[in-house]
Amino acid sequence: MSASDYRCDGFYQYPGRAAREAARITLHPASLTLHLDAGQRLFTVAQLTVSPPLENIPLAITFPDGGRFMPADNTRFRDWYFRHRTPSPVYFLERHKGGIAAALVGVVLAVVLYVMVLLPWLSGVIAQQLPVTVEQHLGEYSARYLDEQGLEASQLSAARQTQLQTLFTRVIPAEMRHEAGLRLRIMRFPEEANALMLPDGTMVLSDALVARAKSDDALAAVMLHEIGHYRHRHSLQMLVRSSLVTLTVMVVVGDVDGIGDTLLQSALFINEMRYSRSMEDEADAYAIAEMKRQGRSLAAMEQIFSALKEEHADDDELTLPDWLSTHPNMDARLERIRQASGG
Repeated sequence: MSASDYRCDGFYQYPGRAAREAARITLHPASLTLHLDAGQRLFTVAQLTVSPPLENIPLAITFPDGGRFMPADNTRFRDWYFRHRTPSPVYFLERHKGGIAAALVGVVLAVVLYVMVLLPWLSGVIAQQLPVTVEQHLGEYSARYLDEQGLEASQLSAARQTQLQTLFTRVIPAEMRHEAGLRLRIMRFPEEANALMLPDGTMVLSDALVARAKSDDALAAVMLHEIGHYRHRHSLQMLVRSSLVTLTVMVVVGDVDGIGDTLLQSALFINEMRYSRSMEDEADAYAIAEMKRQGRSLAAMEQIFSALKEEHADDDELTLPDWLSTHPNMDARLERIRQASGG
């Protein structure tokens, strides 16, 4: 035994046995000797498997045959072992509490960057690259879903429906008239004034919303808002984002059973609340810009949005935080329209 060697007492557990017996090891500069009553064996550092060095939890050395040795002097063995093997990041974090805080901050920043920057950009890029057939299939599925929800054929007169079809054709921005999918479908919603754009470019307009519009420009504002959704492929972006969130949670959790499923539902909820709002803002901005370009009245846009606000006044009884609202605050929305019109 040389002067650089160090003896360390402990307990040895034979492979497949629960009982332990007193034993010791000798730490050499680049190897280790295990001393047992039955004899002694020499091992290189590469042959050893050591349990993660967490806090004050005793280390366990596992040998190639499955035998295990628990050294009594953890500190001395750690120092020897990590002179030959690079410790894991967990070891450094455990020894430097500030590193734990820095790691947590880093994780939070990475999540924020992913949700606020990478996810929107990536979903936008992917949505723009999806083939038209995807939009068509989604549009067909959405149309069937609306029919199942009780939407019926419009009860407006044939003449009025023709006027609305003509208005829709005129409202479509010049650069989008090549879009073969853009079309108007007028329907009767169950006691609701509404309008929406399906993924394939079919705009659905309700009889009740037509009744609340006091001018064609008011209806044009609604049409342009929905065309803005289609122009930016918002429905496809929502689909891609939800899919990316699903995949992300599955990778992090490992599966979607139990707590994984709960995390998945929460992630999807937060994702949709955050981005459906930003998309509404984008569609509003598109509609305002196009209304001004076409020389249409922004006062008419304000009128129809005000009418929709009054209709859904009961929804405001439950006041949600601004960041948790699916749609933009209506007062702020109307104020942006007034500012754009110079009012």
